[in-house]
Amino acid sequence: MTSPRIGLRTLMICLAAACLAASVGACRRSAGRNSNANAGASSSDATDPETAKRQAQSLVEQGKELYKNDQDEQAVATFKRALSQDPNNAEAHLRLGMSYAALDQKTEAEDEYKKAIELFKKRIQSDQKDADAFFYLGEAHSFLHQDEDAARAYRQATKLKSDDEEAFYQLGMAETRLAHYPEATAAFQKALELDPDDYRATDAIENAKEGADRIREGKKHAEDMLKKQQENTNANGNLNTNSNASAKPAPKRSPRKPW
Repeated sequence: MTSPRIGLRTLMICLAAACLAASVGACRRSAGRNSNANAGASSSDATDPETAKRQAQSLVEQGKELYKNDQDEQAVATFKRALSQDPNNAEAHLRLGMSYAALDQKTEAEDEYKKAIELFKKRIQSDQKDADAFFYLGEAHSFLHQDEDAARAYRQATKLKSDDEEAFYQLGMAETRLAHYPEATAAFQKALELDPDDYRATDAIENAKEGADRIREGKKHAEDMLKKQQENTNANGNLNTNSNASAKPAPKRSPRKPW
């Protein structure tokens, strides 16, 4: 016969086990709900446009450091990740193009520069005072050897941000490539005013001055050559006139008489 004490003890053990099982189940359900809630929040963050843009720009900054350290392949991968977050990030397209160019992938680089130009133009349309957009637009045009467009964009960037030394320097380089040496010299001088230690501008301004001197010498040479040609033409004309005047008239031949 079972002892009443043993039966009571058994009953208490069973009740405790049941409570423990219920508690564990509740904890698991709670954990599951929290996990689902966190997953939902994470999913929401990933699909939120503003969050995606911030993440993309953060990746752009990482890619810039990689590019600066000559880690070009890693930079390409990072800029691609940025564009997967925000395909309309114009700077990411520009930087990706620069990284492709460093890897000598010219076609891919040009495609990215063209995309960057389209997107920076859209930015400018929505904000005519976006100095950075004008500067980067100039960079993209410059990489495509579109120097007139580049100079125009850089010039606008300097107007909007008059203390941007890099914009003045790049404007000077674009004007130099166009053989606009006086304009280039003025841009380099402004860059040196903003940063007297910029050795690039110091060298570039000397090159621009030499270019201006070559143009002046070329014009002077052309003018001298034209003057000599005119003098020779006049001299030849006078010689012919004098020769004709001093020549004796040829005697007239008598008509032959018939036999």
